Amino acid sequence: MSAPERLPFDLVQVAPWRGSEAAFTERLRAAGWELPALGQLWSAPGRFATSVRPGRWLLAAEPTASAPLGTLATACEGAVGDAGAVTDLSSARASWRVSDPRARDWLAAGCRLDLDPAVFPAGRATVTLIAQVPVMLAALPDAWLFMAPSSMAGHFDAWLRQAAHGASRTS
Repeated sequence: MSAPERLPFDLVQVAPWRGSEAAFTERLRAAGWELPALGQLWSAPGRFATSVRPGRWLLAAEPTASAPLGTLATACEGAVGDAGAVTDLSSARASWRVSDPRARDWLAAGCRLDLDPAVFPAGRATVTLIAQVPVMLAALPDAWLFMAPSSMAGHFDAWLRQAAHGASRTS
């Protein structure tokens, strides 16, 4: 079993101005971002995009040598230009990855969603309450991604670790 991994992510919310949707989408695509449908997730190595609100997307990127933390908002602003808005949420959210193959089972203890693979397969994303914290949850083929408000990160991190630890003791 692997422990929850805290991740450094740059995070922005992007949204097109009314009437600029096509230009907005094309500009982000040219910059290497796909915008998934509502409730879906697009991922590439070190980054992902999700839509959990109509007409808005969260774009997240892990830091690299060529794109250190703090550069995603600037890159997106340059790509989007006058076709939409970019809001940097990096300081407002904390992120985790859980790669435990049994995570669906132990997450059910604190999550109000049915996480069965037939109901919530890889590529799905939503916002829900987990351990009384509003969390963005996304299913990858081999992991789970979570984002929670920074103000609740300590509580959520402790809950994730305790739930994972409890699952390892019962197996």
